[in-house]
Amino acid sequence: MKKSLTVPAAAVVLGLVLFAAVLTVGDRMPQGGVGLCAGLGGALIGLGGGRLFVPLVSRGMSPEDRREMERSERDERNVAIRTHAGLDSWYCTLVALWVPFVAAMIRGETFWIALCCAVLVLHCAFYLFHLYRWTKKL
Repeated sequence: MKKSLTVPAAAVVLGLVLFAAVLTVGDRMPQGGVGLCAGLGGALIGLGGGRLFVPLVSRGMSPEDRREMERSERDERNVAIRTHAGLDSWYCTLVALWVPFVAAMIRGETFWIALCCAVLVLHCAFYLFHLYRWTKKL
């Protein structure tokens, strides 16, 4: 089944439009508008860009490597490990992740932006730790 790349491409374009709006009329936006537009733009570019990037990389792989990648993505054990690790890390950092993120977008202060980046790194580290932990358990 061929996957459509229209929605991811539209997300990237919308993210770029939001960034362009911040650059052109950012000083006339209401307080918090710049952070919200930049944050949503970055999220859209990241999500859409990821969905566009993976098929491009897989086209350069050999057919055997592509089949192995698809098999490992659907393998029940790998899916269970990713699910458990994602849930564990999400529960550990749910509040710690969203509070500075929303504060950084609304307030736009350097402290909240730096704290948000630090918590995002901590969240990713928790995810990797839980991936390792669940790999050993299952």
